[in-house]
Amino acid sequence: MWGAIMRVIPVVVLTLSIALPWQAWAQMGSSLLRGSSRMVERTVSRNLDKVFRPKLVVRQGSTGPVTAMSLSQDERYLVSAVGDFSVRLWDLGVGREAARMSGHQAEITTIAISPDGRRLLTGSRDKTLRLWNLQQGELLKTETGFSQPLSAAIFLDQDHWVAADESGTIMVSGKAVAAHGPGPVRLAAQGGERFVSAGADGILKLWDIKAGPVAQQSLGAAVTSVAADAETVVVGLADGRVLRLDAALTQVGELGQKHAGAVTALAVGRDGRVASAGADGHVLVWSSRNSVELGRHDGAVSHVGMGKDGEFAISASQDGTTRLWSIATRKPLVTLLSTTDGWAVVDSKGRYDGNQDGLDGIDWQGEDATVGIESFAETHFEAALLPRALHQDELADAKSIPDGVRYPAKIRFVSPKSSGDSENPRVQVEVEATDDGGSGVAELRLYRNGRQVTTRSVDIRRETSEDGSPRVVGRFELDLRAGRNVLSATAVNDDRMESPAQNLVLNAEPPPPGPPKIHLMTVGINAYANKDLSLFYAKPDAQSIGGFFTKSGQIPDPLGSTVTIEDSKATKDNILAALNELRAMPAQDMVVVYMAGHGVSIGDDWYFVPHELRDADSDESLKAQGLSSMELKRAIESMTADRTLLLLDTCHSGTAVSPLKDYRGMKSLRLLARSVGTHILAATDRDQYAIELAKLGHGIFTYALLEGLKGKADTAPADGSVSAGEIIRYVEEKVPMLAAKYTDYAQYPTGYSRGKDFAVSVAPGK
Repeated sequence: MWGAIMRVIPVVVLTLSIALPWQAWAQMGSSLLRGSSRMVERTVSRNLDKVFRPKLVVRQGSTGPVTAMSLSQDERYLVSAVGDFSVRLWDLGVGREAARMSGHQAEITTIAISPDGRRLLTGSRDKTLRLWNLQQGELLKTETGFSQPLSAAIFLDQDHWVAADESGTIMVSGKAVAAHGPGPVRLAAQGGERFVSAGADGILKLWDIKAGPVAQQSLGAAVTSVAADAETVVVGLADGRVLRLDAALTQVGELGQKHAGAVTALAVGRDGRVASAGADGHVLVWSSRNSVELGRHDGAVSHVGMGKDGEFAISASQDGTTRLWSIATRKPLVTLLSTTDGWAVVDSKGRYDGNQDGLDGIDWQGEDATVGIESFAETHFEAALLPRALHQDELADAKSIPDGVRYPAKIRFVSPKSSGDSENPRVQVEVEATDDGGSGVAELRLYRNGRQVTTRSVDIRRETSEDGSPRVVGRFELDLRAGRNVLSATAVNDDRMESPAQNLVLNAEPPPPGPPKIHLMTVGINAYANKDLSLFYAKPDAQSIGGFFTKSGQIPDPLGSTVTIEDSKATKDNILAALNELRAMPAQDMVVVYMAGHGVSIGDDWYFVPHELRDADSDESLKAQGLSSMELKRAIESMTADRTLLLLDTCHSGTAVSPLKDYRGMKSLRLLARSVGTHILAATDRDQYAIELAKLGHGIFTYALLEGLKGKADTAPADGSVSAGEIIRYVEEKVPMLAAKYTDYAQYPTGYSRGKDFAVSVAPGK
């Protein structure tokens, strides 16, 4: 079913579904030749049989095999080890890779999470066992008393652990015991003070932590995996057999032999069913002697687990994937991918979630075309995809990309045809998009230095190309910035797939416009008309951001206009009016917008709650009086300034809200950044929303943001300036650490960048 993902990752092929209707996009605000740089045309090609059937490819940042995995007892956290010797912590409740831990110098072979979910054991071929604080990612202890690579580690309770290496030795809370002949030893906890060990010598032993070995069985073949609970011990053998024993090891029965080669992973569910996986890549679930196959990896499986309610299984493989399976439907739910700098979650239809660093390196690759995974953002991006899939939450209908979709429209520059110098600071650019196999041309987009061009199209023509396929030609007029101007053109087809960008560079020397400036707008609402919505840190946080830009002396350009809107002045009309004033700022300037207050999601839309809105729990009130992400999009795309940064420090106004519902509105903010070409960082999130702490004097998000602006985000590269991209990465990394340190809750900000990166602040002393 699923293919290899060491470098190439085919995704499972399923039945096509209904695509996002054209009318739905039109209702979302697409315009037809009305004062924007976008042009909407529906076209139909004669080549209706041309279908793009791609496979998912990790083009950049592949981390190789998943070598070990463990699921916490409460099923909140999943920890996996990947081929770059790092450990990745996944928060299944919010559906993302939350942290990574490094330190091992060789392949990690075993992982265990303590019963209370607070500690983590990792064992490696570097002959060390490491004990970690799971939530904070801090290394607590390194155990080096092993003569061979580690092969297994388990927790008996919060304080006691057992580990084993390939010499046949086990170590019980620091004391080494010769338990088996040479070769890897496998371990499984039975509960309480008992555990079992099994070795390459074919011996299975039952241990009491105080009394030592109390029973054993000779199984006649090397043991390659073992699992247990209080009533059952299950053993996998090198010859492919799966055996089942009672807890005392007195009765031995054979479930069957369904694997070709060694059984490499086992799990016992609470309902008595058994999951097995092997070197052949197959993942099975057993009930008595009957088994059903969930699917197959294109590599040996290193670990398998089962959910406590028996609804899902999880497997990790040498093919580089971690997959969650529905046991009832015997189909994959989602695949988890960890890359060098990021993460992604993809389901069988190609719907996806992930951070930008991860998604930037993932493509859909066909025989004669390749498009980035983000080309499908409008139809296939699903915020919080992982927990929504686990909870069977309703997802937007989408076509199955692996089953086949229509090709992206072809795009090219007609004039100018190639890069070069421009003597005129104002140029006319002509772009042509051509239907490719019935895909149509729904929209043209032109970007200057990553920012969508806002000047009017002076001419839009619908024509027929030489081969008879429809084409659309857009002619744009725009002002060039002094120096290098990167122009990027894309086309969106009728299925809302965006084509790969075509680029050219124009170098210009227009008359000096004066030094570029920074224009700042801050909104902070502590006092709402409805006093029940009152906050403590929104207003002072906004004032602190304003103070940084006006007083710190650490900004890269002179300060231009500043607008401060607080409390009762922060009405929807006043906020929109202030945003409208920023439209006229020159292309070379920078616009920074910071908003702090309440933010609420309704489906895939997001709303900022202005001062006058009294009922933030009412969808009708929010839609009528809230400031929507679509209104923010229209305001930002109308700005001329190439450099724009939107910062949203918001929390949910409700108390008992599903994290899944609360996070879905991030989709609209992400699409805002992608289509307009801007940088967005938002603190509204799925778990504890925006945490406010008296210890820090700010909300956690703004505290991290200020620390980053003051210089701590100057890391990649450490060149004396802090860019928008560096700020986003720093805050995304720092906020979860601060939340873990100061609270019992999780918070994960969301950032997205499209367009040219730019300096936001200057590190002190640089």
